[in-house]
Amino acid sequence: MADNSYNNANYSAPSYSYGGGANGAGGGAYAAPSNGSSSTTAAGDAGGLRRRSAATPQYGMGSGGGGYDDSKYQKPRRAVVEKLDFMFPKVDREFTVKTKGGGVASLVATGLVTFLILAEVITWMAQNGAEVSRTYVDNSLGKKMRVNMNITFPGLACDDLHLNVIDIAGDHQLDIQDTLKKKKLHKNGQPMTRDELDVETNLHRKQQAEKERILKEKLPDDYCGPCYGASENEGQCCQTCDNVVEAYTKKKWKTDMLKFTAEQCIREGRDHQDAKKLIRNQGCLLSGYMMLNRVSGNFHIAMGEGIERDGRHIQTFNPEDAPNFNASHIIHELSFGPADGTEPLAGTRKIVTESVGTTGLFQYFIKIVPTSYVGDSFPGNPELVEVNSEGERRLETNRYFITERFNPLMSEGYEDYTTRVEGDSKRHAIEMKHGKNDQDQHHKIRNSVLPGIFFIYEIYPFAVEISKNYVPFTHLLIRIMATVGGVFTLARWADSIIYDRRNHR
Repeated sequence: MADNSYNNANYSAPSYSYGGGANGAGGGAYAAPSNGSSSTTAAGDAGGLRRRSAATPQYGMGSGGGGYDDSKYQKPRRAVVEKLDFMFPKVDREFTVKTKGGGVASLVATGLVTFLILAEVITWMAQNGAEVSRTYVDNSLGKKMRVNMNITFPGLACDDLHLNVIDIAGDHQLDIQDTLKKKKLHKNGQPMTRDELDVETNLHRKQQAEKERILKEKLPDDYCGPCYGASENEGQCCQTCDNVVEAYTKKKWKTDMLKFTAEQCIREGRDHQDAKKLIRNQGCLLSGYMMLNRVSGNFHIAMGEGIERDGRHIQTFNPEDAPNFNASHIIHELSFGPADGTEPLAGTRKIVTESVGTTGLFQYFIKIVPTSYVGDSFPGNPELVEVNSEGERRLETNRYFITERFNPLMSEGYEDYTTRVEGDSKRHAIEMKHGKNDQDQHHKIRNSVLPGIFFIYEIYPFAVEISKNYVPFTHLLIRIMATVGGVFTLARWADSIIYDRRNHR
C-alpha cells in the first residue's frame, strides 16, 4: 500500500521520469513531489511511466490562512449575462472595414444631429410658456364691467365735456362724474396751474353769489326751498336750482328732470333755458373708470347735454354752435377690465382740421370678448391676480377688437351744370355733369351728424380662457434621443446599402 500525505498549504503538480532496468543503468525512478509527500513502490518493479494520483484538497481555515474561493462560480454568471447581449453584439476591429463613404456618412449624420438637436431645443423653449387658449360659452349673468379710460381732448373744455352711457337693458347714466376726474388744459395741452384754477373758481363764485342775491330780492326773508327728499338733515334748505342738483348728486339720484320740475329751476328759467355756448381755447384730460352692465350698449362724449325722457335719451345742444365742438382726441388708455397690454385703442390720436371738415362724428365699433387668465399667464400687473376658492390663480378681464368710422360735419358740395351738345341738326342733347372742373361752383355742405365720440360696444356670447403651456424637460430628452438614434440608424443603413452594391459589382 502506498502511503500518501497532503499539506493543504502547498500543493504542486506531480513530476514524472522514465527509466530502464532494475540494475540502475538507464533504470527508472519516481521523483518525489516538492510538497514533501512520499511514495514507495515495490522493489524490483520494472521501470516505466508513473503518475501520482492527486487528492482533492480540503477546504477550511488552516494554519496557512487559506479561505473560500468563489472564482469558479463567476464564469457561469458572466456566461449567462453574455448570452443576453443579443441587441449589441461586438465585432473585433480586425474584422471591420473603414471606407471613405462611411466617413462622409458619419460627418453628415453628426452635422444633421447637431442641427436637429438645436431645433428641438428652440422648439421646446418656444412651446414652454406659450399662450394656450380655450373657448367656451359664457353663461354668466348679472356681471358688471369696469371701463378704465384716460383720454385727452385738446380742443374741448371740461365744462362742455359730458360722458353718458346707454345700454340695451334700459340703463342710462348721464354726465358721470363720481368716478371720473376732469383736468383743465390750455390750448397747447399744458395743464392749468393752481393759481389759474383758483382765479376761475373765484370768478364763478362771484357770479353765482350775484345771481343768488338777485333771486333773493324776489323771495321772502324766511324762504326755505325744498330739496325734494335729498336733504342730508332736517331743516336743510335748497335755495337755488344748483343746490337741488347738488343734493341729488350726493344721493346719486338722476337730475335730468329737475330743470323741468323743481320750483327753483323753473324760477331761474332753467326749464326753457337755451343751450349754452361752448368755451373755446381750453382742453380737458378725462381719466378714471366707470362701472357698466356687461351687456351691449354705448358711451359717448357728444356736443350738448343728455337728458332722459320717457325712457329715451335726448341730447340738447345749440346747432349753430356745432362747428365749434372740437372732437379731436388722444386715447392714452381704454380697457374693459384690467389692462393686459393688447388694447388696440391705446395710443390712438385723432385731430380734426379744416381739411377733414372742422369736426365730425367719430364712431368706434367695439367687439368685447370676456377673457380669463389662469395661473401666471396674465401679462399685466401680477398683483391683480387673485386666488379663488378652489386655490386657482385666476383673473377675469375683457379683450376687444375695433372697427372705426368718421363722418365729417362739413363736406365739399358742387353745383350741377349743363352743357349743350351739338349734334344732328334735327335734335339737341343736354349733358348733365356733377364733379370737379373749372366750371364747378363748390361750397360747404353741412351733414346731419352730431359732433362727438361714440364707443358702441357689443359683448360676445363666447369667453376665452388663456393659460400657459408647460412642456416637461423629459419630453425634450426623449425627442433628442429619438432624433440621435434615428439619424445614425438611417445613416448606417444607407452606408451599408451603398457598400454592398459596390462590392457586388
